[in-house]
Amino acid sequence: MKKKLRIVFFIVTIVCYLSVFISPDLLWLTGFLSLSIPLIIFTHFLFLIIYIKSLKRGFFFHLVMIIIGFAFIKVSYSISKNNEGGILKVLSYNVRVFNSYANYKNEAHISSKKMIGWSVDNDSPIKCFQEYYNNDKSDIFNIKYRLVNAGWKNHHFKIVLRDRDKAEFGVAIYSKLPIINKGEIHSDNGEFLNSIFADILIGDDTIRIYNTHLESMSINEDNVLDTDKLAKSYKDTGYRLRKGFISRAKQVKALVESIKKCPYKMILCGDLNEIPYSYPYFSLRSLLNNAFEKAGNGFGFSYNGKLFFLRIDNQFFSDEIEIHSFMTHRNIDYSDHFPLTATYSW
Repeated sequence: MKKKLRIVFFIVTIVCYLSVFISPDLLWLTGFLSLSIPLIIFTHFLFLIIYIKSLKRGFFFHLVMIIIGFAFIKVSYSISKNNEGGILKVLSYNVRVFNSYANYKNEAHISSKKMIGWSVDNDSPIKCFQEYYNNDKSDIFNIKYRLVNAGWKNHHFKIVLRDRDKAEFGVAIYSKLPIINKGEIHSDNGEFLNSIFADILIGDDTIRIYNTHLESMSINEDNVLDTDKLAKSYKDTGYRLRKGFISRAKQVKALVESIKKCPYKMILCGDLNEIPYSYPYFSLRSLLNNAFEKAGNGFGFSYNGKLFFLRIDNQFFSDEIEIHSFMTHRNIDYSDHFPLTATYSW
């Protein structure tokens, strides 16, 4: 019986491990399978501890399964030593439209003012914002005016929506350095896929900065954490997850095509709305290095919400670039995401 169970567990483990390499727009089930990878690895660790004294077949079986899945451990936890130096610091921050529509803990836009102040004062020469918001008519949310006056005179902002006050929503890249080219990522039918890039001149070098915000998870956190609510809403939650897996897979495929054609060194910033055990993450990881994996510490959780254990915000960089430091600013808790900064050289 043990042998049969071990065979089943082996098959389940390998199928889940392989799920990150199969696009959910081809087989949507892989999106759900990849979510189970942390639980599977934890289960193997648990059995490894149980069998450690006996050193029987079970011990070596679970040890081998953990070794095969080492890449998933590596994306989960990092121990690094930050090095001084670097010639370029980059900020990536999902600012949740600077809480412009949020009332919770934001009376008189207190948290908005703090977030905007921190975003402007941060000394990174390049800043990438997801869920960016600008209202030229507002004394509080005139973000573009504030950043330009503070020295970030060059920018690339893709407006995806305007409200009735003509305020603008989208993704943005701001730079103190010259931008010599700008672009957007579109599908074959011309649909904007929420990713932009800017080619930035640094001395004699040109470096491409990508900023991406993949499709939102669009799920209610309370429905996920509350078993009673989950039992009532599991169909809707499952449908939303499935839809998101497929949309993000299509977005990242177009992004990968752009990356492959890029003639420059590059840094990619963004909110992937996917945990590291996913097709979008491993698609980007197959081409680029992940800043957290190379220079981060701890688990690097970047989501500031009830699902606090999510690392969905990232910076990636090409092989020609060296990373010196990486930080998730968990003390900056104004948005539902924590900002990320990293320093690079080449």
